[in-house]
Amino acid sequence: MNRTLKLVAAAIGALVILAGAAIAIVVATIDPNDYKGRIEDAARSATGRELVFDGDLSLSFFPWLGVAFGPMHLGNPPDFPKAAPPSSASGAPGISGDDDIFLRIKGGGLRVAFMPLLSKRVEVAELMLDGLHLNLVRAADGRTNWDFAKPGQAPAPGTQSAQPQASSPASPATPASSGTPLAVAVDTLSVNGASLSFRDLSTGQQFRARDLNVNVNGLAPGGDPADIKLAVAMSGQKPDIEADLSLTAKVQSDLDGSVLRIDGLTVTLTPKGGVVPAGLGKVELAGDLTVHTVPQRLDIARLSLSTPTLKIGANGTAALGAQSFEGLVTLAGSPRKALESLGTPVRTADPKALDALDLKLDVQAAPAKVDVRSITGKLDDTTIQGKASAVPGAVQVIRAELTLDAIDVDRYLPPEGDKGKAPEKGAAPAPPATSKDGKDGKDGKDVPQGGTAEAKKSLRAIDADVTFKAGRLVAAKVPMTNVLVRLVADKGLVRINPLQLNLGGGAVDGDITADTRAEATRSRIVTTVKGVEVGELQQAALGKRHVSARTDVKTDLTATGDDWNAAKHTLAGTASLAMTQGTIHGFQIIPEGIKGAESRRAGASGQKFDSLTASVRADKGVVGNRDLKFVSPGIGATGAGTADLGRNVVDYAATLDVTGLPKIPIKISGSLDSPNYGVDPAKMLMNTLEGAGGVIQAPVEKGGEAVKGIGGAIKGLLPGQKQ
Repeated sequence: MNRTLKLVAAAIGALVILAGAAIAIVVATIDPNDYKGRIEDAARSATGRELVFDGDLSLSFFPWLGVAFGPMHLGNPPDFPKAAPPSSASGAPGISGDDDIFLRIKGGGLRVAFMPLLSKRVEVAELMLDGLHLNLVRAADGRTNWDFAKPGQAPAPGTQSAQPQASSPASPATPASSGTPLAVAVDTLSVNGASLSFRDLSTGQQFRARDLNVNVNGLAPGGDPADIKLAVAMSGQKPDIEADLSLTAKVQSDLDGSVLRIDGLTVTLTPKGGVVPAGLGKVELAGDLTVHTVPQRLDIARLSLSTPTLKIGANGTAALGAQSFEGLVTLAGSPRKALESLGTPVRTADPKALDALDLKLDVQAAPAKVDVRSITGKLDDTTIQGKASAVPGAVQVIRAELTLDAIDVDRYLPPEGDKGKAPEKGAAPAPPATSKDGKDGKDGKDVPQGGTAEAKKSLRAIDADVTFKAGRLVAAKVPMTNVLVRLVADKGLVRINPLQLNLGGGAVDGDITADTRAEATRSRIVTTVKGVEVGELQQAALGKRHVSARTDVKTDLTATGDDWNAAKHTLAGTASLAMTQGTIHGFQIIPEGIKGAESRRAGASGQKFDSLTASVRADKGVVGNRDLKFVSPGIGATGAGTADLGRNVVDYAATLDVTGLPKIPIKISGSLDSPNYGVDPAKMLMNTLEGAGGVIQAPVEKGGEAVKGIGGAIKGLLPGQKQ
């Protein structure tokens, strides 16, 4: 038995010696350089291009099948137009002499283990490419130099539509090959000093990747994780870009390739200018990914995209075939600093606004619907909760709920010093001023506002239901609490209801409708204001009280028109005002020296009054009042008249009754923008004759002072009027 084993071992040894001797004889007697011409001819015949070996070839057979080669290059198609080599955005010159070259390489080598090939395994000990340059060009006529069809032939299949063809149920797809699949393992892959350039001669677009280095170690199906490293410098024009990119990761796959794990992925982009400004700082993508081929799915764990000022995170699952994602998305950092790093600084009244953001979004997204199932987090000092969804289509369906604990809107507006500044050079000119009668056109007709038609068209393509709540909200310096607003837009019919809030110790309830489905927008405003102290609002907004009073307001008004200039001609409806226990600050309606009135003066702080009530009725833009009534100790007033909004004129008469004086008739007339206040001389004369005998002059003078006082009070009640 031992003798037999010895004979077998001796035979195997002899075969190995003979095989080694045969390989040595082949290596010694065969010079691969003798075949370069045949290889070049075969390449020319197959592609129509010139393949040129500028260096020598060498072979090895055992224990590795190997080939090493020196400089070589592959040309463009013979009729392909020449173009100057590209230049990088940093000013680095392109590779000289490459206008006719598709591919150039300084050298390289490949070594493959011999014995594993017998069992359909490819074990690459080393694949090395040195100084590879790939020159991609799209000519002005649309041809590309990466199309390998010979002249006169149809383009290569890869250049046509890559849409997969669905297999027929009656004829199931057959496997591409039978038997055990070929397994490939790479021990070392290195690409050193490579570059790639792309030019589009029709658009002037250019891209250049230079100093490309790639290293892969230990890549094998079912094996240990392989280390992958990549580094490259990039530049381009249209768009302009200049940046460095690096990548590191550990990659592992199972034996059949159905699962690919990418752990410790880190992609770093260092921008140096162009569309990604250098001020953005280093951008890093990091996380762990798992790719499943059956079913096509991507598992995302601890993925983050971060800059020095902002970080976006994601954990979840993406269905690659369905193009959907489900998981948690986070956003944290400083929006203010992020915008500054992008070269678009934002100026706010509070320089610390937009400085801190921390949001968490529970997202379920697919082409048919994006559903943010929950929104939680903070913006600066404001706590945010909510949810939102959107369904794209001919009519976009939007649903959203947002709740804030407290927010000061004024913090996020431009600083006071920025308001009213002249527009920067190149800004659009201001719209033409309206005439005194409220018309814009030269012929006195209303001019449609730009963009109104597009805005209405957009509203007709929206189905929205949005609810906003805030525990406390400050706007225009006015504090409000218990804010509740619901906006419903149904294909052009927009309604805000409820509109509820508390302010100035009272409550506001509103219902606002705008129907944009018709040629001209039809609007309705129904509001109830109850118990609001208007003095508190003035103090908060203006820093000064003009009139203080508990105020009730009711409105039910309608109008038709796409802007105020059109709508004011059609204003209709009713409104009422009731102010009680009030004070008109800063002056006295009762003038000095009026007999019997001194004892009833309210004091230097202002004129007190018991009530001011009025109701109005509007029809076709004409607003009428018949019951103005002002009640104060020692003073009373009544009034009636009309204001024609379309013609921009007012005609109003009031009577002031001051103890100890004849009744003082007041006339208000002229333009609504700048009305005239005065005493009606004829009525004043009659009242004086009736109530004061022959004493006329002094009461008229004193009455004139009283008119000025009541006129100032009325102005103080009007929006935008100053005393």
